[in-house]
Amino acid sequence: MLTLREARQQRHLSQQALADRAGVARVTVSQIELGKSGPRPHVARRLSEALDMLPSEIVEFSEAAKMMALPRPTILAADEAAGETDRAPAE
Repeated sequence: MLTLREARQQRHLSQQALADRAGVARVTVSQIELGKSGPRPHVARRLSEALDMLPSEIVEFSEAAKMMALPRPTILAADEAAGETDRAPAE
């Protein structure tokens, strides 16, 4: 596993270049690298994709990677849980 800084530096990217590739603010990259904030799952995904890595390969993204693996509930699943399975799906 690499830190975000190590991964970025191995690819010869500045914080700004990585931020631009990922569509996030440079300060976001800086805050994560300094350990001042943890990334939200969607930010971890964007940054790891910009680095051509999996989120689980980056130290700071380990918690976010676990959250990304959780299945998202669907509206249908929520309806079934509420006992509304005999209703036609809304269009």
